[in-house]
Amino acid sequence: MESPIIATLPRGHHMDRRFGVVFDIGPEFSDDLTRIDGVRTREAVLLNQLGIYFWGQIALWRHREMSAIAEELQIGVGRIIDEDWTEQAKSLCRIAAPRQSFTLPASALRTTTLLICALLIGFFTVYLLGRHRNQPLTGILSADITAIRVPAASRLTGIQIKAGEEIFSGQPLVTLEKLEHLASIEEQVCLVRDIERELKRIEAQAAIELEWRIRDLDRELSSVRQRVAVKERDVTTARSVPHAKPIRTQNGMPVLSVSSSNAPQLNSASSSLAGGIIFFSGASGKSSPVPEPAYVPAVQELVRTAQRPCNSVVSDSVTISTDDPELQTLRSEQSRLEAVRSSLPVTVNEAVGATTLKAHYSDATKQLESMRSVSREVNVISPVYGTVGQVRYREGDDMQAGEVMLRILHNDRRYITAYLPTRRVHEMRPGQEVELRFPGNEEFRGQVVDIPMVADLTGNSGDTLAAVRIEQVGRLWPNVPVGSQIDVISSR
Repeated sequence: MESPIIATLPRGHHMDRRFGVVFDIGPEFSDDLTRIDGVRTREAVLLNQLGIYFWGQIALWRHREMSAIAEELQIGVGRIIDEDWTEQAKSLCRIAAPRQSFTLPASALRTTTLLICALLIGFFTVYLLGRHRNQPLTGILSADITAIRVPAASRLTGIQIKAGEEIFSGQPLVTLEKLEHLASIEEQVCLVRDIERELKRIEAQAAIELEWRIRDLDRELSSVRQRVAVKERDVTTARSVPHAKPIRTQNGMPVLSVSSSNAPQLNSASSSLAGGIIFFSGASGKSSPVPEPAYVPAVQELVRTAQRPCNSVVSDSVTISTDDPELQTLRSEQSRLEAVRSSLPVTVNEAVGATTLKAHYSDATKQLESMRSVSREVNVISPVYGTVGQVRYREGDDMQAGEVMLRILHNDRRYITAYLPTRRVHEMRPGQEVELRFPGNEEFRGQVVDIPMVADLTGNSGDTLAAVRIEQVGRLWPNVPVGSQIDVISSR
């Protein structure tokens, strides 16, 4: 408190634990805080609301005060340090002309006389002024505010407006990108990747399954085809040999018995058969000494020597049918196995789940493409006319649902809030017009529209205060920043 900078400050200040040197009541004059680079009108108004009006107060800030002030201004403390507010304030204090201090005359009598005269003049002046108007009240210029909130968790990708800019209803404000949509796309990409990995594994398993099943099926089909070929050869042989009927088959070769009337014809052929033995039935009914019938391996020679028509009657009145049941059964089995083999790839894929997984993979891929084709950006449109008060985020910042992105001030709905001590509440009434003194000593008029019946504030002097609302009447108020101090003078 012994700093030379504090000595230059007017009276009425005190040391606050958070903000340093502050004023509880606004002084008669103040420094232009916007001369400090980085302090704009918004910051200057908020600093005045905190009781900071002079460069000297900012020059005395330490890190503790900087942190508290930055929190109230909703800015980073690094900005105050980087823009060097304290050093700028010290430079402005040195450059500014020192305020003149009045020194008392050396004589106590002269000093007393001057004080008495000044008091008398002051009392008389106050008496004269008090006959027409009361002591001015300090009001704060305010406006109705529309807060634009984040509709859903999003990322700010574009800002089309600036603080203090006049905007109209329907004008684009900011562009958002929904984080939920980005997360859904990422989740769908992971799902497609997992399905693709599982599909490759299933297809490999299906290929192995199909290979060994086809191998087993081909082996079985080859066996049936051989049996069909042998059976067809047997039937063909039986139809081609005259007066012969098949007795039995062994190892795919027919055994025939021939009547005695054809014995001379087969004697010449018997020597050409590779060791085959044929039985002849003579008139006496005697047979060969060999008790078992022999196999005829060279049947084609007999077919060439004697052709018989189908369904012909051979020896012993035996009829050979063209449709052998066993042959039909073998052919049916062959057809079934061939059909099974042709449908085996589809059956195996369905059995291991590859077909279903392919359909699932196709659906997931189409859904991913559809999600990527949908626009993820959302344009936030201004719902009202007004002035942009504050944009709280920068491009690239992530925002949660419900947070305030920016505020719009309604210039056409501005009003002044004056805190009136309850002991003076009789001085105002609803509908009463009051005089207003704006910055620059411009005088305008306003109308009292609301006087609350409950006082919820307490002033520094211990008086209870009532917040009186004053709205515009007569000439339009000047375009001064919201939050500026306005003098309110009520006439009797």
